[in-house]
Amino acid sequence: MQPPHTPDERRAKLEAVKELARRQEHDAAQELLQAQDVGYTSKLFVQALFPYRKTEGNNRTVETPQGTITILSQRGVPYGKYPRLIMAYIITRAVANAGRLKEGKITHEEACRIPLGHSMSHFLQAIGITGRGTGGATGNLKNIREQLLRIAGSFITVQSDDGVHARGRNTQILEDWNLWFDPRDPNQGSFMESELVLTPQFFKHIAEAPIPIDLNVLRELNKPRSMDIYIWLTVKQYWLAKNNREAYTFTWDIIAANFATSEITSTTQMRDFRRRTKEAIEEVSKVWPNSGIEANTDGVTVTRTAPSVHQKPPRPELD
Repeated sequence: MQPPHTPDERRAKLEAVKELARRQEHDAAQELLQAQDVGYTSKLFVQALFPYRKTEGNNRTVETPQGTITILSQRGVPYGKYPRLIMAYIITRAVANAGRLKEGKITHEEACRIPLGHSMSHFLQAIGITGRGTGGATGNLKNIREQLLRIAGSFITVQSDDGVHARGRNTQILEDWNLWFDPRDPNQGSFMESELVLTPQFFKHIAEAPIPIDLNVLRELNKPRSMDIYIWLTVKQYWLAKNNREAYTFTWDIIAANFATSEITSTTQMRDFRRRTKEAIEEVSKVWPNSGIEANTDGVTVTRTAPSVHQKPPRPELD
């Protein structure tokens, strides 16, 4: 007959069972996330920070309830679909690096490095562009390279002022970059791997508050406006769950503040904006059928459903 367990032994056994359950839950979550191809974005990119088409000038400002966000790039503001795919790749790699940094597997300097591959073809695959890119003056290869360089030279300013308290922060995205991409021959390899080096400030920002997204959904969307709405919708689904709300209607003025690329000053412009937004919502709903989003006369209603990323990964918080 075995002697009865002491309180310490029972406590140790209970902790062992809890630890086993935590590991099993973590392993199951990782399998699910890998199957979904989970990526990340930042709260800076929940609204339409990048314009949908090429614009004149080298800056763009977006008004939010919390203040204003301005992006400045001397080469021109990044625009269109490709910067959104590129930033999703950059942020996803940075979050993975933050986890390895937390585990002591890499240094902080290594964590800020984002590899792009030894050829442009490798990079296209990494950001989810399938098939062979097109060269020439109007091909997408030249445009993708241009968008990379526009991102490389970008600064982001977040600021607010209520008349009494003014605050703000300037953030440079990249500290260094080395690109060995020839758009005339995307398969041309290089002994040197192309890479981006994030500034410590930007790395800290995205590592501390990443927003999980389904990269498969993002890559299937063709329009940049649809990409922005998908990311915004993902955040709102988390918001509904966190606040135990079943649904919420965002007025057209709120939607315009997030996604209008220029000031709306007439009913005709608002009508056109609503039409384009509804088209983008339809595209999102086709790729994510259970998205819970609907446009109506009052605005855009989001009904609580399961997020596109079914289980949020553990946040790799830094010390």
